[in-house]
Amino acid sequence: MLMERVFQCVDDIYDDIMKEGSQDLKQKIQELENVVGTNHPEILKKGIMLSMTFCLNQLQFHDELFEALLIDNIDYMIENIPDMKKSIQLQVSLRGLEQHVHRQIVLPYYMTLADMAYAILAIFQADGSHLFSIECQQGRFGCEQCDEEMIDDYAANVFLNDLQLKKGSQLSLWYDFGDDYFFDIQVIHIQTESDLNEIGDGQILSGQGYGIWEDEHALLEMYYKDYDEFIEKIHDFGLDEDDFIFDDFDVDVANEMFLEDFEFLRRNYEDSESI
Repeated sequence: MLMERVFQCVDDIYDDIMKEGSQDLKQKIQELENVVGTNHPEILKKGIMLSMTFCLNQLQFHDELFEALLIDNIDYMIENIPDMKKSIQLQVSLRGLEQHVHRQIVLPYYMTLADMAYAILAIFQADGSHLFSIECQQGRFGCEQCDEEMIDDYAANVFLNDLQLKKGSQLSLWYDFGDDYFFDIQVIHIQTESDLNEIGDGQILSGQGYGIWEDEHALLEMYYKDYDEFIEKIHDFGLDEDDFIFDDFDVDVANEMFLEDFEFLRRNYEDSESI
């Protein structure tokens, strides 16, 4: 209910701007539309929401400040439109089980490291109940629940295109600092598209292995490397094979579930105070 009111407010402001905005603002909006190439009102609405948020945080509610902020946000978007039209193809493998559990996926090049992490965790069936961090040549970046002392910045503050990635670039995602799932990430290709690229355009191209078992990393490795020992171990725990998921990877099913799983993880990390 609350979010519906917020979006309705953004829609109303958008309509007012298009009808009664200043000449400077209308000119800036025209520049944005020229760079985007097609009509994408959602881009301008994102700028409106950002400007609204700043005004609310500063408890300053006057048109001059809002318009100045919106123009600044539009300038920022114009500068980054070229990267918003790019996609990035990644090869992601579970370290130690690279031959058994891996994915190849296409994502927007203009996305935060946090969103990239949610996407990767989604395609490997993680439930988002643990901390994560991403390591690359530029540093280490963690989820918002990480202690500041252990990271260089939060993953939500850094965009993929800020890292100046190219074919062959390497990153890693560390999920669950106790069970230690490491995903090795390699850039396969960065491509310019004809239109803006968003998370909904993401696509899983191929893969193998169901994914991970939460809190059971050792058993997952045992399953792939020594099946007889795995069976003996779970029997010792009073379990059997029916207590574990062994589903084969299905690319069609994975793509059907991808966006829903991604949004679930994003809400889980960004709407909760702790993991």
